[in-house]
Amino acid sequence: MATALDSPLVTRNPATGVEVGRASPAAPESVAAVVAEARRAQAAWAGLPWHERRRPLDRWLRILARDADAWADLIRDEVGKPAAEAMAGDVIPSLDSLRWTYGRAWASLIDERIGPGWQRMLLMPAGRLRWRPLGVVGMIGTWNYPLFLNAGPIAQALAAGCGVVWKPSELAVACGERLQASLEEAGFPAGLVGMVQGGGDVGAALLETPIDKVVFTGGVATGRQVLRAAAARGIPAVAELSGFDPAIVLPDAPLEPTVRALLWGAFVGCGQTCVAVKRVLVVGDPKPWAAALADAARRLVVGDPSRPGVDVGPMIDAHARDRFHSLIRSAVEAGAEALAGGGPIEGPGSFYEPTVLLGRTAESERALEGAFGPVVLVRGFASVDEAVAAANSAEMALAASVWGADRSAARAVARRVTAGTVGVNEAVTPAASAAAPFGGFKASGHGRTHGAIGLREFVAPQVLFERRAGGFRPQLFPYGDGRLVARFLRFYRSLFHPRA
Repeated sequence: MATALDSPLVTRNPATGVEVGRASPAAPESVAAVVAEARRAQAAWAGLPWHERRRPLDRWLRILARDADAWADLIRDEVGKPAAEAMAGDVIPSLDSLRWTYGRAWASLIDERIGPGWQRMLLMPAGRLRWRPLGVVGMIGTWNYPLFLNAGPIAQALAAGCGVVWKPSELAVACGERLQASLEEAGFPAGLVGMVQGGGDVGAALLETPIDKVVFTGGVATGRQVLRAAAARGIPAVAELSGFDPAIVLPDAPLEPTVRALLWGAFVGCGQTCVAVKRVLVVGDPKPWAAALADAARRLVVGDPSRPGVDVGPMIDAHARDRFHSLIRSAVEAGAEALAGGGPIEGPGSFYEPTVLLGRTAESERALEGAFGPVVLVRGFASVDEAVAAANSAEMALAASVWGADRSAARAVARRVTAGTVGVNEAVTPAASAAAPFGGFKASGHGRTHGAIGLREFVAPQVLFERRAGGFRPQLFPYGDGRLVARFLRFYRSLFHPRA
């Protein structure tokens, strides 16, 4: 266990200010001991056959399923989402992710035979590719999906045979405590999964330990600091650094159902979602779309998510709201017009109006990049080419969507968009797929989580070659006059590499 500091970490309900979580932060100098304990446990864990590693994974899945309603309520209280939204977007995807890992991980970790066979027959020994656990993985977690974005990578690292030391977000300490308690109840070996609560100093201390990989989920600025620190120590990293996600609306897209879907894509989680729709790029006149989105946004019910009928809860805290509001002001100063919202809501809680901006210039769009809150900007373009160019112009490239009645045409446009995940007539939801790899391009980070590709982030390929003792090896010394070797190599070339 890490040695704790005296001053506790406290989280409060962002709607009411009532205390939700309290935890003791780890002393940065004590983090190395937690990593050492995980490494001792990992050596035995990695040697277990898959059927033994999956038993505590199965128990963990069942524990999370048992406590699903309690998890939804805790996420509501600590993060500020309606409980139904927490269940649909955080709890159930977590269960799906663990079920995929429990049921399918073995298929991605079995040995593979190395070909081609003719090479083995003549010169190359037989080979097998095996997947070797990396060791101990450090994870720096996030707050906006405090179960899904933490439990999924932890499960995959454990399934791969790794140990884990993770730091929950200091904005979701109660969720972190509950998640760690569920791991302990599941019966994983003592020390295999260690948790260190704390802020940036604890995360920095984790990067100073001899971990074998780091997984970070968070903002671009902090993520770049993490990546620089990891690179300085030669630690490979998976980093998901948010997005500035575009939705390209083609001329044949039906207005009403598309607006309804875009509205949800923009304001789910109070817009504090890495794959939230931030830019609606309309091929044609943007004004009807902007007006329809603004009208729908004004009808959203904003308030304490514990009350019935609330659609949009608060932002995570007042500091996040203030930073967000400064970007809204910058976009308006750069030429955007606020058709709905545009400001904080007075009174208790860190509430902000669902905001729809009509972008007049590319500068107004760029000013909004990095805005993590309830806003969507609408711009118009004369052609699909211009809309695609605008979609691809952002520094971040995590997710995107294309909307249109002709799915074949929309699919063709989707293939031109630079983003890790692209939906056709769908936004946000694909990021919760347990089987699909998730991650972005450019400033949105690198590496992937989820599915087989995400699982293999926690293993390294090792190739084992073998042949029977003795046997025909014409390439060995002595060469002699070389005639025998030359005849053999001519035969080899003529058999497998004939001339044109």
